[in-house]
Parts: sequence; structure tokens; C-alpha cells
Amino acid sequence: MNNTPHIAARLHDMASQHNRELVFEGVGKALLGGIFSFITFGLLFWFGWFAGFFVAGSFGLQAWQFGALVTGLFLIVAMWSAWQRVDPLAGLPPLSDQQLLLTMISQASPNLLYFSPRHATAGAALLLLGGPTNLFEAFGVWGYRLGVAPSSIEEASHLLEACEANYPIEHVREPSAALLLKRLALIKIVPTEDSVALTLTEKGASVLSRAKARAAKRSTVPRTSKGK
Repeated sequence: MNNTPHIAARLHDMASQHNRELVFEGVGKALLGGIFSFITFGLLFWFGWFAGFFVAGSFGLQAWQFGALVTGLFLIVAMWSAWQRVDPLAGLPPLSDQQLLLTMISQASPNLLYFSPRHATAGAALLLLGGPTNLFEAFGVWGYRLGVAPSSIEEASHLLEACEANYPIEHVREPSAALLLKRLALIKIVPTEDSVALTLTEKGASVLSRAKARAAKRSTVPRTSKGK
């Protein structure tokens, strides 16, 4: 009995569903990043434009040019930092008890203003990086799509059947097939005496058993119709 076509059909459906979820996630991140960037840097441009009425003349610029220049500089720095995956909170200690107390008093009293410069700077950096980070993550998500070419799906189908028993990792001919099954959580790596092997997860065993049951059911249909 050849179970490969039924396994391949199931794998193709699972990989396609996985890709659709990634596309949905990527589009969501791109929209969120675009909207957040538009709001954040739009407000920054407005602030720079307002400040430009007072200082732009010193640089021989108009107010809107000063605002655009400031916004462009911050945008370039934010994009570069997001690309480098800079974490503004890295190495930042939490607020001390004294700082927390002063912050609470400052919030309760209109005559007292207190904030931690380091924490305020980190918070501002997070706001500036939020939009660009989501945009780069959207492009990254697109790169995690699974290949659904017939040859890849067929090879993954054979490998899934082979993993019903521990399958030595050295015998894997197409690493892309193993990667597809691993990212669908159908196989896992287990240690052996000499090396490591691939074996089915509970999800993988369920997919394989259902494919076999479907193949067995379809193979009995012609006999039943003949008997009638």
C-alpha cells in the first residue's frame, strides 16, 4: 500500500496553512509598524517644525526644513538600530526604591517634576524603535515560509514515514525536508548511542496514522463496489 500520496496531500495542506499564518502575521506587523512609525515620526516632525520657528533661522533653514531634517536623522538612527536589533533596555537596572518614591510623589504633586534620565531615554528609544522594528520583523517573517514544491513535499513524505522508527540523521538526503517536518512539529531529534536520530512527535504520529487510515479506506472502496 502506497501511503505517500496521502501523506503528501496532508503535508501540503499543513505547509500551506503555516505559510498563510505567516503571511497574515507579516502583514499585521507591517501595518502596525507603518502606522506606529507614521504617528511617532509625524509627532517628531511637528515638534521639530514648532522648534524650528525659534532656531531654524540660526542654521539658515525654514521651520519645516528644520523639522524634516531632525525627523530624518532620528528615522535613520532608528532604522539602523532596529536593523542591528539594539535593545534600549539592555543593561538598564530597575528603578531604585528612592526613584520609585520620587516618581510617585512627582505624579501626585503638580509642583514637583522628577524622572530618571536613563529610564526616560530608554523609553523614548523604545517608542522610536517600535515602528521600524515591526517593519523589519515583517520582512523576517516572510523569509520563514515553507517550501511547498512537489519534490520537497514528496521527499518530506518519505522522510516522515521513515521516522516512524528512529531514523539516523546521517541518512537524511534532503535537509530541507527534515527542516519542513521539524518546523511543522512533526519530528524531533533524539539522542542515540552513536549519534542522534529523527523520530515522530505525537503530532507527526497522528498525521501518519491518519494518512495510513485514509489510504486503507480508499483501497477497500473498489473491492466493496465490485462485490456489489
